[in-house]
Amino acid sequence: MTLLAAKRAGLKRTTVAPGSTARIFLTSGTSWSVPMDWNSANNTIECIGGGGQGASLSSGKGGGGGAYSRIDNLALTPGALIDYQVGAGGNNGAGVAGANGGDTWFNGTALNSASVSAQGGTGGNSGAGAGVAGGAAANGIGTTKYSGGAGGTRSGGGAGTRSGAGGAGGPNGTGGAGGTVTGNRGSGGGGNGGGASGTGGSGTIGGAGGNNFGGAGGGAGANSTGPVAASNGTDGGGGGGGIRGNNTSRNAGAGGNGVEWDSTHGSGGGGGGTDSEGPASVGGGAGLYGGGSGGSGGGTAVPAAQGIIVITYLTSDVLS
Repeated sequence: MTLLAAKRAGLKRTTVAPGSTARIFLTSGTSWSVPMDWNSANNTIECIGGGGQGASLSSGKGGGGGAYSRIDNLALTPGALIDYQVGAGGNNGAGVAGANGGDTWFNGTALNSASVSAQGGTGGNSGAGAGVAGGAAANGIGTTKYSGGAGGTRSGGGAGTRSGAGGAGGPNGTGGAGGTVTGNRGSGGGGNGGGASGTGGSGTIGGAGGNNFGGAGGGAGANSTGPVAASNGTDGGGGGGGIRGNNTSRNAGAGGNGVEWDSTHGSGGGGGGTDSEGPASVGGGAGLYGGGSGGSGGGTAVPAAQGIIVITYLTSDVLS
C-alpha cells in the first residue's frame, strides 16, 4: 500500500519519520527481530569475524584477524526473527597454541549458509615460518569482502621472541599483517582494515604497530633504553612490540579499537608480540572488533577480540 492510499484508508505513521538512518550493533545474542520500519530497498549488513588468539608458547606467533563481509539491500520481513552468530575471540588458556576466532553470520545457521558471513582468524602457533592466516574473504558470503590480516612471520630471532597479530578486515580493506620477527625483539601488530602491517624491531627497539586505514594510530615498540614500555595502538592501529631483557619494556602494546562506524565501533588492530627471556611476558591485547592478540610468554595467554554485526538502514513508513 502506498502512503497516499494508506492515508485515505485512515492509517497513520506510528514510528519516526521515514528517511532517517538507523544503525544497530549486534555484539551478543542469537536472534534479532526485524524492525517494523525496515527498508529492504536501502540497507547494509556488515560482519566481522572473531580474532585469532596468539600462542602462549616459546617462539609463539600472533593470531590472525577476523575477516569482513557486507551485503546490500537484503529483503527481510518486518517482525521476522533472524538467526545470527557473533564470532567469539579466540581464548584457549595458557601454555598452548592460540584458539581460532569464531565465525560471524547473519540470517542463517553457519558460515556457508547465511545471507552474509565472515570467517574468524586463525590462532597462533609456535616455531619458525609463516604466520597464521587471518579470516579468508573467500570463505565468507557477501558482495564486498576483505580478509583479516595474518599473524606475523618468524624468520629469525631467539626462542623467547614472539610475533604480532593481524588486524581485522574492515569496510576500508584487508587487515594489516603482524610484523615479521627477524631478531631478538617482538614485532608490532597489524593495523585494521585498509591499514598497514606491523614491523619487526631493530637495535634496542621493538617493532612498531601498523597504522590504521587513515595512516595513523600505530603503537611504538618498547625500548630497552630508558626503559620505555611499548605503547598501545589507537583508532584501529596495531600495538607495539616488546623487547627482551627488561621487565618494564618486555610486554607488548594492545591493538586499538576501531572507529569506522562511530567512536567505539569499528575493525580492531592486532596486538604486538612480546619479547623476553622470561616466560611470563605478556603479548598485546586485541582491538575491537575482530583483532588478533599477540604472541605471549608461557602462562600468559591473551584473548583475542570478538566479532560484530552492523545493520544500517534508511527507515520507511510504518502505518497503523
